[in-house]
Amino acid sequence: MPRHRQPTPAARRARPVVVTIGALTLLCSATGVALAATNPASDPAPTASTTSASDTTSEPTSTTTTTGAGTASPTEPTVPPAQASDGQTWLSGASGDGAADGALGKWRGDPVDIVGTWADQGDNQTQLYSIAPGGEVADFDGAIDIAPGGLQDGDTWTAAADGAYDDRWRESLTRMAELRQGRGTTYIRPFHEFNLGGWNWSVGPRDAEDFKAAWARYRAIQQEVFPEARLVYGVNVTSSGTDLDWRTTWPGAGQADVLGVDTYNGWPTITSDEEFQAQLDARGEDGIPIGLDAYREQAAEWGVPLAVPEWSGRAEMGDESAYVTGMVDWFAANAGDGPGQLVYEILFNAPQDDGNFQLFADDTRMPASAQAYVDAVASTEGDRTAEGSSSPSTEAAAEGEEPQSAVSMTGTATATTEPSPPTKGAATPASQAEVDELVARLDALLDRLEQS
Repeated sequence: MPRHRQPTPAARRARPVVVTIGALTLLCSATGVALAATNPASDPAPTASTTSASDTTSEPTSTTTTTGAGTASPTEPTVPPAQASDGQTWLSGASGDGAADGALGKWRGDPVDIVGTWADQGDNQTQLYSIAPGGEVADFDGAIDIAPGGLQDGDTWTAAADGAYDDRWRESLTRMAELRQGRGTTYIRPFHEFNLGGWNWSVGPRDAEDFKAAWARYRAIQQEVFPEARLVYGVNVTSSGTDLDWRTTWPGAGQADVLGVDTYNGWPTITSDEEFQAQLDARGEDGIPIGLDAYREQAAEWGVPLAVPEWSGRAEMGDESAYVTGMVDWFAANAGDGPGQLVYEILFNAPQDDGNFQLFADDTRMPASAQAYVDAVASTEGDRTAEGSSSPSTEAAAEGEEPQSAVSMTGTATATTEPSPPTKGAATPASQAEVDELVARLDALLDRLEQS
């Protein structure tokens, strides 16, 4: 599992907001082009992004009590289920280079719905630099997956279970709520990959009970200060270095909203579709999940959706396009926001380890996998659009246009955002997110015109 570094953000275009839902008129100052589009006020606008949790779910009732000096005492929380976007069956995204600024979405021919980021080291756990003003993900209005660590050097699970780090967690979650206000769903992965050795927050079998107590404290604070967020119980695909059966540390019903698994091609390396299919049901000792189908079944048993917050090939293991194609096809076949369904996935595209995991890069070490990813995204785009919705590519096809072939990193980067659905029966002003979404569509149209 790679250690994470965030890319340098690209500048975004200036975009004035002069639109209504009933008759959307977009003024693009960067291009000087006006786009007029009409949608009946009674029908949801087509979207290829996420809808904000605050727009789609009611705010959960606070389930936290306070004991002593601001120390959280967990109770049984009642929270809404994790939600995919209003117009999509699952959220497809990326982390690292090109994810938040729109370049990767343009390259793959489909806007990024969710971006992954990390804030797990030192004061970054409370300052959250990547989503703070000027940060790499600060301007992305769609959904995000953020891994804020939780324990630091010298911390212990025993102390965490006793509430020693409650104040730090409260500071982190409070700032996170402020920075993400009015934006897409925030999926929080505290103690991510805790079943993997080498982290300050790694968990061994002897830490199991303290971990569960600490998780309950974190959950209580999250429910108090950021109830709109979704908490992800995120593990590594195997428990290397800890020998932990992460099923024994599951915090219980209502304590997590999503089961997440990070998985990369290797050990064994998948080189064909037959190998990919055979690995789906793989299990380890005592039946612990390894393959995606096994994880899906575990999520269904616990009554939560599944996410894959980190995945990619490994150049050191070979340029194996069958793995990439298999992953995207599996996402499409198992998508949804119900128990055991795939609610989101994030391609890991950070440049760690000499580009070992990058598909989107001018000098990618996995060119066949990169093209397979672009092709797989194009072939499953219809699966990602819920019934009754449409996407930029399907709209273009209906008009006789060919979808753009995305094979290069060059071009103007445009960030994708999260439009809110219109209020039925009323012509309400469009949000900045809706404007940004139309700009992304216009960018794609202009690119096609320039190439023709």
